[in-house]
Amino acid sequence: MRELLDDPAPGVVREAALALLPAARMLDERWLMRRLAAEQPRQVRVSAFRLLNAHKALVRLRAAVALLDEPDDRLRYWARQSVERWRPTADVPRGSAEVGELLERARLFPTSTLNRLKWEAGIKA
Repeated sequence: MRELLDDPAPGVVREAALALLPAARMLDERWLMRRLAAEQPRQVRVSAFRLLNAHKALVRLRAAVALLDEPDDRLRYWARQSVERWRPTADVPRGSAEVGELLERARLFPTSTLNRLKWEAGIKA
């Protein structure tokens, strides 16, 4: 089923992503992240982001930050919303340096939003 995420037909990719959504955490994060690359067709990037959004908190943040400079307006907007709504979970160590770095890359957000996210993640603002 995973191979269908690279199909040239947008409908096939969309349906494959929907079918894989319940098992998204079992899909390799790195494999999905490579599908967010700008040279990938839009339907592949959207489906990969949808599946990454169903992963653990840190994976969701990595994927969203990776798309903050996305040329596609809708996908970039979805990524921005994901960062704004992101919350650390038990699997994210408090004060994680990686989370701090990811949030620093999200500089286009208001300072108050970034400070709130950092505070929730146990990172000094």
